[in-house]
Formats: sequence, structure tokens, C-alpha cells
Amino acid sequence: MSSEPSSERPLRLAEPVFGEGAVAALKEVLASGRLTQGPNVARFERLIAAYCGAAHGVATTSATTALELSLMALGIGPGDEVLVPDFTYPATANAALRLGASVRLVDVEPGSWCVDPEALAAAAGPATAALVSVDVFGLPADYEAIEPLAAKLGLPLVCDAACSLGGAQGDRRCGVFGAASCFSFHPRKSLTTGEGGMVTTEDQALAERMRLLRNHGGEADGWKARFVEAGANFRMSELQAALGALQVEGFEAVVESRRRFAAELSAGLSALDGITPQLEPEGRRHPYQSYVAILDDDRDRDGLVEFLRGQGVESTLGTYALHAEPAFMRACGTEPGNLPNSWRACRQTIALPAHQRLELTDAERIVAAVREGLSRGSR
Repeated sequence: MSSEPSSERPLRLAEPVFGEGAVAALKEVLASGRLTQGPNVARFERLIAAYCGAAHGVATTSATTALELSLMALGIGPGDEVLVPDFTYPATANAALRLGASVRLVDVEPGSWCVDPEALAAAAGPATAALVSVDVFGLPADYEAIEPLAAKLGLPLVCDAACSLGGAQGDRRCGVFGAASCFSFHPRKSLTTGEGGMVTTEDQALAERMRLLRNHGGEADGWKARFVEAGANFRMSELQAALGALQVEGFEAVVESRRRFAAELSAGLSALDGITPQLEPEGRRHPYQSYVAILDDDRDRDGLVEFLRGQGVESTLGTYALHAEPAFMRACGTEPGNLPNSWRACRQTIALPAHQRLELTDAERIVAAVREGLSRGSR
């Protein structure tokens, strides 16, 4: 599948928006001389927790370290097994493996690509010490099924909410499910600090333990520190927090803008043969950090990605089937195809541009390019 290069402006998968005041906020931090773990971090933690409806926020260097910190604070380590959805970025499983735990990968539901609660229940065994869910591309996992399952099994649930700030199930926003929810502020996220992450939790004792562990396991002892645990340096910088705090007030409008754009894309793509948008089950609010669709099995996903890029429409795969990646094949003893729903989603999903800088006319251009690409592709 080939095409003539497009002369139109390129449509990126993501384009960060910081708004007015960003430069002034950064200058204020620099002038203060306090560049890490200060008042801006504390304010950003409060703002994100309040937005989610959670009691506590604990800022970190990334969603990856937020996941690791959450599992560490819950006592996960060697000899423990952690159940992890297979269709996700490697960070989700790496957080458990880096603590010396083993990982059992679990298949996902077709359509939503979130973890299958029945598969999660079937995978739990005597060694299982924690469950992890993933809000795939921002779509909340089915917490109405997963939270009762975790309670029945007596296991903590850690939510990989890297993409789902602004998502919800029913009247509960992402950030309040499970023992801890872990957000990302990477440049592709709807609210970005460049790099950075956050854990939200309702559990005060867990929040306090995470604050201890993110700062080398040290607690204040007068003008000194006393180190009581083997912790890590997962601290967020004041510069990152200042950027993040600026974006929280208007964030709900950002989510609504993304949802309108996604609705326009879905309407156009649904009229095409060979492609189906991600399912948004009733009662779950998708904030569309990423917009992802899946091609029929007889369509060439990689060829379509190359065609769209040639048209100035940036695209890529949805995400990875961990069980088919060499690192996890070794760690988990799997082979490609062992988890069929995740395997198909990895091979056939495509991410398309969807962010608040785009106009509805850009959705028309994306749909037109996909239509042309599909018409050129082989079955």
C-alpha cells in the first residue's frame, strides 16, 4: 500500500496544550530555588485527587513508578504472583517483575480490550497476591465486576489508570477504584507535565507509606532524616507540578472536546467496511486519551499505518500483547497466540489522531484517508 506524500499540515497523534501562564509559572519555580517536592507538588496532588474524588494524591516521576510504588507499598515482592492484563504497555507488568514478583498474564474482552473479569477470576491461585487492571486507551475497566472479585478473593486491586484521567464508570471517576490508581502525565496524555505520574487512593495509611517509599524510605527527624525502609527516588519536580496544576481547572472541557472529536471519528469510521471503533460499554465514560479502532482480520493494519503516515496522518498500533513479546515470553513462559483476544487486538488495532487541537474538519480528513487506505489495501 503506497501513496503520494500529502502537502496538508500533518495531524499528530498528540499535541500538548499548556495554555497561558505556563512560562510564568516555570519562571516562578526557577526563581524560588525550590525545584523538587515543594508546594507546587503538594498543590498538584490536591488538585488531581479532588478532580478524581479521591482522598489522597501521591505524585511520582511516571505512571510506571506509580505502579511500582503502589505494589511496593502493598508489600508485593519475591514469591508473590500478580495478575496483569495482557493487552497493555510493558510498564504494567514490569512494575511487578522489578519487585521480584512473578506475573500471570490474563486475556482481555473483545471490543473493549479491557481485562476480562471472568479470565481474571479463573487465573487467580494460591500464589496470587494482587490484581492489576488497565483502563485501555482511557476506557475504564469493568470495575463493577472487578472490585467485588478483588474483595471476594481478599486481594488488593491496583488500577493502571495511565490513560483514564477524566474517565468514569457510573458516577465514580477513575482514580477512586481499587486500593490505588496510577495516572500518567506523559506527552501523549490529555494532561501532561512532560513526564510524571500520580497515585490516588482512599487509604490514608497506604498514601503515607507511598510518600515514605518514594523518598528513599526517609522520614523527618528534626533537621535530619531517618531512613526506616529501603525506598526509591520517585519524586516529581516542582517544574512538572507547576505545569500540571495549570491544566486541572480546565481539564473537564478538554475531556469533552476529545469526546466530541471521537464521536465524529466514530460516526465516520462506522460507515466504512473493515474497521470498528473501540467499544464504549454503557455506563462507562471514555475520555479518549487515545482513539483506537480495530481492522477486520483480512485487512492489513501495518500497511494502513504506512499509508496514513504518507498522507500526513500519524498513526500507530494500539498497544502490545505482552505474552508475545520476548521479555514476557521468557518471564511468563508464553508463546504468541496463547491469549487470543489480546493477540488479535495487538495485530489489528490502529491508533488515530484525537486531541483538543484538532477541528471536526480534521476528523473528516482522517476518515477520508482511512477510507482511501482501506480501498487500496489487500484482503
